[in-house]
Amino acid sequence: MSDTLRDTKYEADEPVKISICTIAFNHADFLVQCIEGFLKQKCDFRVEIIIHDDASTDGTTEILNNYAARFPELIIPIYQTSNQYSKGVNPYYAYVFPRSRGEYIAICDGDDFWDDPDKLARQVTFLDEHPKTAITYGRVKAITDDGEIEPYRSGRESNLSADELKLGPAINTLTACFRNIFHDPPPPFIRSSPIGDMTIWAQLGYVGGGTFLPELLPAGYRLHQGGVFSLQTKSKKRFMKAISLLCVAAFHSQKGDRKALVICTTRAAIRLMQIANPLSMVATLSHRYFAKAIATKHE
Repeated sequence: MSDTLRDTKYEADEPVKISICTIAFNHADFLVQCIEGFLKQKCDFRVEIIIHDDASTDGTTEILNNYAARFPELIIPIYQTSNQYSKGVNPYYAYVFPRSRGEYIAICDGDDFWDDPDKLARQVTFLDEHPKTAITYGRVKAITDDGEIEPYRSGRESNLSADELKLGPAINTLTACFRNIFHDPPPPFIRSSPIGDMTIWAQLGYVGGGTFLPELLPAGYRLHQGGVFSLQTKSKKRFMKAISLLCVAAFHSQKGDRKALVICTTRAAIRLMQIANPLSMVATLSHRYFAKAIATKHE
């Protein structure tokens, strides 16, 4: 039986199998539960935990300091003196991924958490045994400000082909565990995307497909006023998705994948139509029709 990460000691030359990557900003109310979820993982391989504090002012830094001092073999803290996200910098691409040494990466932001102590072990085993799979993911449960658990379904709960993954589909990011292909800086248009998750999935599509693992216990996704995306207005979400799709389309253009380029560009245009056209149902139906037609044309 594997020890939890809290009790694990590593040999100095043991390679890192997986990097847990986390960004936090003013997450003092949540970060302890997030880190404790990491420390409860049962793994028979080496893990590192990289936590980026984006110049928090609420005590997040002190919490991170405390854990990093207690678990120096596990936790790698990154501190900022000024907030990078507000400057348009994606901390994952700029600071966290470049530090990751693992063969795989698992993401969980500082306001979310894992309940399943076998999460990483299950996902690493699956990726080891299925080299054509680029990413695995699972379900989430939504936690409100008052601690209530709400029914919530946002990310895909089915497998994804490589071509589907290239389109940046909705995946529950805090459940994702994927191959680490992010050693080199991505193109500028990828770094500029307002929804960074979509660009990660799109790049992984050039490595393989995605597998949904229903056996994973739902991870905790918080809905709170400090959330970057979950509580945005529907109109702002559509703008963010449209811009992100255009960023992904530019990436596919550079890679020479015309089919993915055309579909992403078309989906971006339809989302902008949904904002501009009050007859949003017409735009939605157009989206489905044109996306299907274009996909068929480029098969």
